[in-house]
Amino acid sequence: MARFDSPELTKTLENIEMRNYSVAVETLVPLAHAGNPKAQCNLANLCHFGWGVKMDANKAVELYHKVAQQNIREEYLSGLAYQSLSVIYITGLPGIQPDGKRAAEFAARAKELGI
Repeated sequence: MARFDSPELTKTLENIEMRNYSVAVETLVPLAHAGNPKAQCNLANLCHFGWGVKMDANKAVELYHKVAQQNIREEYLSGLAYQSLSVIYITGLPGIQPDGKRAAEFAARAKELGI
């Protein structure tokens, strides 16, 4: 089991795979608030796409930043967070304007971290 995994998180990730997003959110929120970066990244994904929660681009960006800034190489967590930030800034989302310069910076960081 990876360093950030727990039986609770493993079950939550299974719920995400089965598209039981609202059930997954119930578990991800407390894990993310407790500082689990894998939970933060997965909750950011749900906020990014509006799966099980109202789409919230600003919350997704906030959570992705928390994970990205930790430079966690395990399971490419920070690289994935930087890549997701890059995509958000390439495309833009409600409340987030496209910004090619920031997108390129985040993509470069993702690449440095193995993505």
